[in-house]
Amino acid sequence: MPTKKHDQKVPRRNKTVSSTAETALRHTKEKPGFIPYPSNKVVGFIDDPSDAQAALRDLNAAGFKAAEIEFLTGDEGARRIDVTGRKHGPLARIVRSIQKLGDYESKHLRRHEQELLAGHFGIGVTAKRESDRQKVRQILKSHNGHFINYYGKWAMEILDL
Repeated sequence: MPTKKHDQKVPRRNKTVSSTAETALRHTKEKPGFIPYPSNKVVGFIDDPSDAQAALRDLNAAGFKAAEIEFLTGDEGARRIDVTGRKHGPLARIVRSIQKLGDYESKHLRRHEQELLAGHFGIGVTAKRESDRQKVRQILKSHNGHFINYYGKWAMEILDL
């Protein structure tokens, strides 16, 4: 079975972030701590900075407020995810240990970290309603988004590989 481009490990690249993306990043940095789980969020990854900027613009135009959008990139984004929990203390390590029991969550965490360290942009949008989830999925997909998933309170839903 052929391997998809995004299933392969991607070499690290340096990218510049546009002014719109910088605004989203500044907003996200207001919450600089550990991300235990992206509860009630659609999360996807975009490789190209101009696509990421366009996705942020379209999310805003679709009515999603800055407080509902989280934008992660690079080492700082990977640090916030902290796959092992080691960088954020004992409670974070306990959370990650419990999540390892559910192999799905652990695989997703590693994939998120890999995408960020490869220079890709992670966009998470709070979307509790099904219609909002589909809107976010369509916007991310229209800007070459991949590995798009919804992380509900008790379940994960794959929206697009």
